[in-house]
Amino acid sequence: MPESPDDRRNFLREAAATGGLAGMAALALAVPSKAAGGKIEKTPAGLKVGNLVFTSGLTGVAQGDFGGTIEDQTRATLAKHKKNLEAAGTSLDNVFKVVVYMADIKVEKPAMNEVYAEFFPGPLRPSRSAIGVEFPDSRTKVEIEMIAWAP
Repeated sequence: MPESPDDRRNFLREAAATGGLAGMAALALAVPSKAAGGKIEKTPAGLKVGNLVFTSGLTGVAQGDFGGTIEDQTRATLAKHKKNLEAAGTSLDNVFKVVVYMADIKVEKPAMNEVYAEFFPGPLRPSRSAIGVEFPDSRTKVEIEMIAWAP
């Protein structure tokens, strides 16, 4: 692995020039979390690979403030994604895949869908998977990740 910053830059340039997966990996850029004040945290808000933005899974949790209704958490989570996608040079309009993880999918999916429709109105919405999961805490109700195109 390259030692100095110059060695790393040269390594990345060479990998990008080779194309394929090595080039894609070399062009991956951490997307700083605008929801967290623009700093890159342990897990970045996402990665930009070429013209694609892969977001990290986000929740409606803010600095240990768990809780709220499924509507509150979904709205807060999608608002974070909106800010982070804009920081990456794209928007919710360019999202083409969404994965939603829910603690109580059988009961709360209709309420989550109502808020989701506020952020993705109209007949053409991103493809989406919704998966029931057990979160490490009992108050997190939803986590969402996305893939978007950055023109």
